[in-house]
Amino acid sequence: MISGEKINTVERLVIDASRVSRYLGYPRKVPIWKLIFNLPKTCYIFRENNNSDIAIDIENMMGFAIVPALSEKEALNRLKTLIPSIIIKDNIVRL
Repeated sequence: MISGEKINTVERLVIDASRVSRYLGYPRKVPIWKLIFNLPKTCYIFRENNNSDIAIDIENMMGFAIVPALSEKEALNRLKTLIPSIIIKDNIVRL
């Protein structure tokens, strides 16, 4: 059974990150990654406490996410827990 929220990816959807102080603080700053992706017309989003620090912007079945993670692979895995049906469109860039 799917417990996420169904979203229409044609319409604009912006979700801001919360708990950002977790990765901006001293002594260790966590790298921030930008991922650009495509989506099907409708999909599910699974927003939970462990991925609430991810910001996303979706419109016209495309979007980008800003993800704090120690590596590129971890950033992709964290985003896939939020939106499993993403298809990465471009290189993952460290900001």
